[in-house]
Amino acid sequence: MKVTIIGPGKVGFEIARRLDEEGYDIVFIDKSEEKLEKLQERMDALAIKGNGATAAVLKDTNVIDSDLVIALTNSDEINMIACMIAKKLGIPSTIARVRDPDYAKDLLISKEGMGIDLVINPEYAASTEICRVLSMALPVFTEPFGEGMVQLAEVKVDEDNINFVNKKIFELKLPKPSLIVAISRKGEIIVPWGGDKIHAGDVLYILGYPKDIGKICSKIKRKKHRISSVMILGGGRIGFYLAEKLCSMGMKVKIIEQNAEKCEELAERLPDALILRGDGSDVELLKREGLSETDGFVAVTGLDEENLLISLLAKQMGAKRVIAKVSRPSYAPLVQQLGVDAAISPRLITASEILRFIRGGRVPSLYLLLNGNAEVVELPLQPNSRVNNKPLSKCGLPKGVLVGAILRDNRAIIPQGDEVIMEGDRLVVFALNQSLKSIEAMFNR
Repeated sequence: MKVTIIGPGKVGFEIARRLDEEGYDIVFIDKSEEKLEKLQERMDALAIKGNGATAAVLKDTNVIDSDLVIALTNSDEINMIACMIAKKLGIPSTIARVRDPDYAKDLLISKEGMGIDLVINPEYAASTEICRVLSMALPVFTEPFGEGMVQLAEVKVDEDNINFVNKKIFELKLPKPSLIVAISRKGEIIVPWGGDKIHAGDVLYILGYPKDIGKICSKIKRKKHRISSVMILGGGRIGFYLAEKLCSMGMKVKIIEQNAEKCEELAERLPDALILRGDGSDVELLKREGLSETDGFVAVTGLDEENLLISLLAKQMGAKRVIAKVSRPSYAPLVQQLGVDAAISPRLITASEILRFIRGGRVPSLYLLLNGNAEVVELPLQPNSRVNNKPLSKCGLPKGVLVGAILRDNRAIIPQGDEVIMEGDRLVVFALNQSLKSIEAMFNR
């Protein structure tokens, strides 16, 4: 399969890197020769210099036979035009990144007529995820799989947690049959076994039934917080989308933004939110606006460093749930060490949506761990899979792969080694990036 990416930036490279590992042919189109040269240094891909929104470039013999065109330039208009032309030239599928709130709303209704199969709005997707994290009843971050029949819980192990610290996995008194599928330690992903010891500061990824995840949360000794007021640092697109959602849910929302013109625009578009012009790093301003009594604090400025620093400050000042937006996967260890409740990466959220689409709907759920080095995916078994009718222990799973749950006949099974895989099952699989291609080939051959 060949995928052409127009305007490849950080998101485009993230997607291309993963697809390249899975054996896809990649073509980059960009006006900048310097950018294309850098991309080719990092990846074996074809590079074409030019305007990807023109028929002349899209008719190139190296592009016209593409199965998919992904338009990710900084211009919504160029992305939409590129997809329209690509579709008219016979390229089967197109994806456009569209960030403008007005365009995005219109395209939800008319994208098919414009020849766009999937509209990606990273900021809207990030705001949706932040809203979900803020409104979660459990005191840990969770991700649903199998239409909610099982949950993946992200559990930070504090130093004083005697239920976890310095205990080996087989010594943990977790509700059976819950399963620790991964450990994140100082930014590295570990596929655990029973003899591994839990360290203070580790983040455990635990798969289990929702009721059992609730029991695990009771061992964490963290209070549940009902969110009714939220302070947002940064009035960009994520801040706007998030405030709009939270206001519609009846929450009290404050936005702190330095740019006067942006403040005026937000005040017009968000009549139910309080817009404050000021420097979000000003401690006195945060105190005056009642940060210590605020249920939720969200930092979504354009600078990762500022988001992390002020999130740490907000946590120390008493904000009950703190979320930071980060773009660089390399900052994952900092998020865990600083004690921020959750970090949201628009880049990884966008990559997840696009990868799910590219895999042809075969992946109903896909979750990229924060540093992007591992995935938890929901994979349906095909009739010709060689693991059908085999016990899990005899399937020969490659290193770096764990089957965390089997979804069968509207029920979920957290498997033991002797559980038999059956045709029609859907498997919730944890896999390191380099292992995903081999596991998909094994399950779907």
